[in-house]
Amino acid sequence: MGIKFRLYSAARPISILWIAIALYIVVFSIFTGFRHYNFQTQTWDMAIYEQVIWNTAHGRLMQSSIEEVPNHLGVHFGPLLFMLAPIYAVFPNTYTLLFLQTVALAFGAWPLFLLARRVLQHERLALAVSGAYLLSPSLHWVNTFDFHPVAFLVPFLIAAVYFALSARYGWSVLFFALAASAKEDAILVVLFTALFLALLQRKIHPATPRLLSRRFALIVAASALAYFIITVTLLMPAFGGGLLRIDRYGQFGESAGEIIKQIAANPTLVVQTIASVKKLLYAFWLFLPLAFFPFLSWRALILLVPGLAENLLTDFSSQFSSIYQYDAVLIGGLFIATVFGIRAALQRLPAYGRHLCYLLLAAAIFVFFLRSPISPFTFPAALFRANPHWEAFREIKAIIPADVSVAAPTNLTPHLARREHIYQIGYEPSMTDVLIADGADYFGFSSPEALNAHAERYMQSGAYRAYGFRNRYLVLLRDGLAQDASGRK
Repeated sequence: MGIKFRLYSAARPISILWIAIALYIVVFSIFTGFRHYNFQTQTWDMAIYEQVIWNTAHGRLMQSSIEEVPNHLGVHFGPLLFMLAPIYAVFPNTYTLLFLQTVALAFGAWPLFLLARRVLQHERLALAVSGAYLLSPSLHWVNTFDFHPVAFLVPFLIAAVYFALSARYGWSVLFFALAASAKEDAILVVLFTALFLALLQRKIHPATPRLLSRRFALIVAASALAYFIITVTLLMPAFGGGLLRIDRYGQFGESAGEIIKQIAANPTLVVQTIASVKKLLYAFWLFLPLAFFPFLSWRALILLVPGLAENLLTDFSSQFSSIYQYDAVLIGGLFIATVFGIRAALQRLPAYGRHLCYLLLAAAIFVFFLRSPISPFTFPAALFRANPHWEAFREIKAIIPADVSVAAPTNLTPHLARREHIYQIGYEPSMTDVLIADGADYFGFSSPEALNAHAERYMQSGAYRAYGFRNRYLVLLRDGLAQDASGRK
């Protein structure tokens, strides 16, 4: 199939794509960097991941003082963090993690372009799909909200599919393995992606024997299933945890087995769980920037099963809000499905390639302006202005020794995470060496009175000296540290 039309008259699509990728990296590196610099990152999850990677780089493999269990692999099984730790050891900085995440997401546009060009047989159509990817609000929110290794699933998955359809199976296995290493639920995304490849009826590449391609896909699917079972039944429990987040699906049961049985046996409850206004709007905004093309290829919808099930069957509202990291399990599949949806449309309407391309770009641009965190209409300009609250945090941060345990407000903990013991205030298991309280922020407490009572307990112990900042902030340092703090101040 070859659809020929002009979308641009001068510059080559590949050059335009690399300019767009570079622009994305610059914009989001600056945006996420300022967001952290001005204390918009949080305990969950920036402080968690920085402390885990910092500990790993210092020989304390995957140790965390913030999460429910001491080893992060018991909460989320993401071996990818081991690969990031050496880079972080050379450049031990929060901005390193934010930059790596931005670069990874930006470079997802390149294998997507290659995939779309192979499937659609036209560079400019492929450029339109990659442009829609770089404009995607879902991608932007994943990139913006702190750091999460599951973000790396997006480019790795797209690359794995591209290499599989190019009959380059060694590279495909490598990228499928990298994708599965991002997080335990990423393994299920790999599983369903392999099932999608096994169901493809037409050969995408003439050099790809159909039987070998299907056999390869089924081997990947079986391997992913085995890896997932081993991970959740053996590896995560061995690190003291397991599927700790299944409580978000409590309406279906208390264990993974109960939840699966209830979903299979009670479709009415499934429909009732999904059919809420918020979830239907979530799905609408998820597909609108893709001009609903994924629905034109029923096989490609298989790619979305694990992500949609994870985000629509829960009552945890953050998962269907589109402003956190949870769409990372969907984005790669959504754009692969978009490619195959456009392919189906072109097979039925070969003369309308130009119109379909314009439709996709128009939908992507429209939703970008409405929903992206960097849209001119919603851009948080205050991020780039001075703020007394942030300046106070900088003063406080400067007096905290590097090797002591700290309990701090959620927006300050990421700036103090490079230590063995860091906690969000109110969640520390015992009194820490330093307690930092913000009188105007009682996040994590039921009321301002509860925050005051928590700080009072430290003061009544007689082991701390109090320092006040700007009539709002309280810093309590254990007596042995107080003299050093006075000198620093």
